Amino acid sequence: ISATLDGNNFITGNDVEHGKTVEFTATITATDYQVEKWTITRGTFESGGTEGSLTASVKITAATTVNVTFRPADKTYKVDDISFTQKGINAVTEKTVGYEGNTGNPVHKISLSAYRMAETEVTQDMWLKVMGGENPSRFKSNPAAGEVQGKRPVEKVTWFESIAFCNELTKKVAEFGEAECVYYKEEALTNVYTKVDAAAKTIPYAKWTAKGFRIPTESEWEWAAKGGTDFKWAGTDKEDELVEYAWYKKNCNTMTHQVKMKKPNGYGLYDMSGNVQEWCWDLYTGNLTSATLSLDYSNAYSTDPTKKSRIRRGGGWVTEPAKNLQNAERPSSLQDIVYDSLGIRLVTRVN
Repeated sequence: ISATLDGNNFITGNDVEHGKTVEFTATITATDYQVEKWTITRGTFESGGTEGSLTASVKITAATTVNVTFRPADKTYKVDDISFTQKGINAVTEKTVGYEGNTGNPVHKISLSAYRMAETEVTQDMWLKVMGGENPSRFKSNPAAGEVQGKRPVEKVTWFESIAFCNELTKKVAEFGEAECVYYKEEALTNVYTKVDAAAKTIPYAKWTAKGFRIPTESEWEWAAKGGTDFKWAGTDKEDELVEYAWYKKNCNTMTHQVKMKKPNGYGLYDMSGNVQEWCWDLYTGNLTSATLSLDYSNAYSTDPTKKSRIRRGGGWVTEPAKNLQNAERPSSLQDIVYDSLGIRLVTRVN
C-alpha cells in the first residue's frame, strides 16, 4: 500500500493538515489475488475503498490508520452457455472450527491453503451439460412458482459419480483440460478417473497439485460455511433468521429450490445451510477430538477400501430441526448411496 498527498509521496507517520485528502493505492504482488476490503479508523472514505478497488481517497480529520487486505480473486468459468463462479477464500493457519458441546465435531484447529469454492451447488442443467444422459434428480419437474427448473441443484448422485463429474467438468473448461484433472483410478496417478470407474465403484486417488475441479475436504467446507464469522449457520447466528438463508423442512414445501434464492454467507456462498447436503472427500472414521489438527487434504484413510462412508455437510430441504443444519454437523453416508437431498459443490486450488 502506498499513499500520496497533493500529488507527492506520503510516508506513514507524517502529519496531515486537518481536512486534507490522502490518496491510497494497493499494489497486488501475488498473481490471482484481489483487494478484499479497506478499513480505516476515524477518517472518511471520499471515493474508492470498496471491495476489489485498488484505490481509496481518505479525508483526514484525526489520527487515522488505513489497512487493506487481499484474497484470491473470484473466477467465473463457462461450459458452452452455462457459467458459474468460484469465490476466493484465503489460506488459514491453525484456525478454529467445530463447536463446544458437539461430540462429533468439538472445537479443533485446521490449516488450509487458499482455495476457491463455488458460490452455488451444482445445478441440474450444469450436470446434464457435463455428463449427458438422464437427469438423476428426483426433483426434475414442477419447480416452485417463478423458479427455473434447470437451476435447481442436482441430487441423487453417488460420491463416485461426484468424483467423475469433477473430472469431466475439468476436461471441458478450456483453462484446465484433462491434464489438470484431480482424480485418478490408481495410486500412480496415470489414468484419469472416468464415468466407467464411477460405475465400477473404483476408489479414486487425488492429485492435490492439480488445478481442476474437485469436491471439498470437510475442513474446507466448514471453513467456507463460516464465511469469516463464528456463526452457527452459514450467514447467521440466530435461528429465527435461518429461513432467510436456508431451505429446510420448515420452509421448503417438501422440495428443492433454485439456487441463489436465499441470502449468501459472508463469503458470498449460497445454500450452504440448506437445499441439498453436499458430498465431501473425507471418509468417516469416527468423531473428531479437540486435539485434532486438520491439515491440507488430510484424511489418511480416504483411499482405504475397507471404509465405505463419506462425510456430507450442510443440511438439506428435508433436514430438521434447525440444529442439524449447523456448520459443525458432520453426518456421513455410504459412498454408493443416493439421496434426494444430497448433491455437490465444487472447489479448486489457488495458484
